[in-house]
Amino acid sequence: MALVKNRTTNLSGESKINGTTVVSMSATLSTAGDSDYVNQQVHAPELYAANKREIRQDIAEFQNYVYEQQDAIAAEVAEDESAKTEETKVAGTDGAK
Repeated sequence: MALVKNRTTNLSGESKINGTTVVSMSATLSTAGDSDYVNQQVHAPELYAANKREIRQDIAEFQNYVYEQQDAIAAEVAEDESAKTEETKVAGTDGAK
């Protein structure tokens, strides 16, 4: 029997023009790696249309943030897997004595 641990991280961001949220962005990332979701919702279509360049820069910045967090989670998972493998090797060696 083995405990399988998963962690979910929620990220959020907003692109605002003069204090008005034009686009909201969210992401849910999992250490399981098979259920990452990234979403965006336009709240003010007229402001979005008038400010596409700036809004799209915010969206791209948020997406880059998501990528950074995915990479950090993947590195953490790989480190945990490496530690488990090492523990298994040590346990196998100890059991052979």
